[in-house]
This record gives sequence, C-alpha cells and structure tokens, in this order.
Amino acid sequence: MADILFSHESQLAAVALLGAFHGINPAMGWLFAVFLSLQRNDQKVLYFAILPIGIGQMLGDGFVIALQTAARFHFPIHTVHLAIASFISLYGIYRLFRYYRHIRWTGGLKVGYGQLVLWSFLASSTHGSGLLFAPFILSAERVTDLLPLWFFHELAMLASMTAMATLVYKFGVHAFKKYIVNFELAWAVLLIAVGILLFIMSGGGSSDIHMH
Repeated sequence: MADILFSHESQLAAVALLGAFHGINPAMGWLFAVFLSLQRNDQKVLYFAILPIGIGQMLGDGFVIALQTAARFHFPIHTVHLAIASFISLYGIYRLFRYYRHIRWTGGLKVGYGQLVLWSFLASSTHGSGLLFAPFILSAERVTDLLPLWFFHELAMLASMTAMATLVYKFGVHAFKKYIVNFELAWAVLLIAVGILLFIMSGGGSSDIHMH
C-alpha cells in the first residue's frame, strides 16, 4: 500500500484507475449525453455534450482538491490529516445510507452547454471523487506534485466516459442493463476505506513521508 501512495508511477496508475471508475458511473453525466444525442438523432451531439460535462467534472474535482491542498500547506499537517480522515469517513457513511440518491437535474433535456458544465460541476464536487486524492495530497511535498495526478485522473475519467457513452449509443441502453452495478454503493464503501486508510497512515506517522 505504501508503494501505491509514495511511488510516482504507481500513483499515476492509481489515480487513472480511480478516474476510469469515476467515468463509467452513469450518474456522472455520460448517460445524459446519450439521451441528448438520441433525442436529436445525431451522434456528434454526444461528443459535444461530453466535453462540457467533462469540463464540469474537472472543475468539481479541482475545487475539492484545491480546498484540501490549501489546508495541507497552510495548517499543521497532523491536524489536517485527522480532519480530512474524519470528514471522508463520515461522508462515506452518510453516502452509504443514501447511496440511492444523487443530484438531479429538473430542467429536462433542452439545456445549453453552460448548464451542462454547471450540472456536472455540482455532481462531481458532491460525489466525493476529489476526496479520494487525500492520501496523495497529504503525502505531497509540493503543490506541483499533484498536477500530473489530477491531469491523469481527469483524462482517464473523460476517456472512460466517452467510451461508455459511445457503446451505449451504438448498442442501446437495454443491452447494458444487466451489467449495471450499484456504483453509488461501491463509491460509498470506497470513501470509507480511504478514510480508514488515512487514520492508519496518521497513526503510523506516514503523514511525515513525502513523495519525490
């Protein structure tokens, strides 16, 4: 586990996997893009919609990551470590009991690209994807160490989102229904696991280790 957290190459792989898992979740917007393209009977609409949705996801993740990073480099590390670990654990428990609920858009499918960015930003910032960067943020020596991690996460997210949207558009939603899993429940469990990991790191003094 320490290698995953402190080796640069394994960190890139870890955030890419998290990004891919984040992107295949239908609640993150690609299903919305599919419906828009089907409604207008034009596959190009799918990709036009994916782009603002991806931008919103990047901004939402970036906002949460920036808040944690600011705390990491401006306050005592041990205090920040415990505070973030507690918040992630509690938020994971909260989502565990409310996994069936997520942000809903009530404006219908006739939306502009700016509205797609706003919806995606709200969905991403409340989903908890940015919180999963906490182990990397707390072990970072410099803010610039986090930039490639954020980039690889968002790139993997956008790639998996686009791939899923294209497949569902081509073969239809019904063809994938039997493969749908409860991503929200899995995400809640993952948040709790990260919170527990952070508590273990804090107790073991890992917060004093920096990646290079």
